Amino acid sequence: MKKSLLALFIVPALMGACTPKQAAETEAGATGEYETTGDAADGVQRMHEYNFADTIVVDGHKYTYAIHREASDSLPVVVDDDGARYADNVYTLKIAADGREFFNRRFTKNAFASRLSNDFRQRGLLDGMMFDNSLPGLCFAVSVSMPQSDMVEPLLLKVDRQGGITIERDERSDTDFDEDEDEGV
Repeated sequence: MKKSLLALFIVPALMGACTPKQAAETEAGATGEYETTGDAADGVQRMHEYNFADTIVVDGHKYTYAIHREASDSLPVVVDDDGARYADNVYTLKIAADGREFFNRRFTKNAFASRLSNDFRQRGLLDGMMFDNSLPGLCFAVSVSMPQSDMVEPLLLKVDRQGGITIERDERSDTDFDEDEDEGV
């Protein structure tokens, strides 16, 4: 219950942390809409492919990043409590600094497994990634959620200038986001 309430506050807060262009793209392209594709007999639901790119300035450096999401048939299928089947997703994140690419990596849910509860490791989908400008540096909000629900485990993916990463749980509460909004962040 706590996680589903947290999701109700995190998603709108992250949307508020986006530029208007990001928010529109997030609303249009990463809404968690599913479709049954491929062999209709397999009954596996897949999220729509999603692409987003933007240019930002962080610590005086100009960065361009691109996020691509696609459903993967090579990952284990996730089955919910009702027996519905879902393909998990793969995200590709590319980042260029001052016109030169220094980061290009594909992420599956397994990359975040050490930060997820057992339930989300087994039954969750990697379903969200977006730049989070409410934090310093190159920080991306990542979500693993139960399919077609508001239950989410929020994570933070931080990328350094050398292409190294740090992954941690996003422990900010809804009041943290309210304070950011009050300060105009």
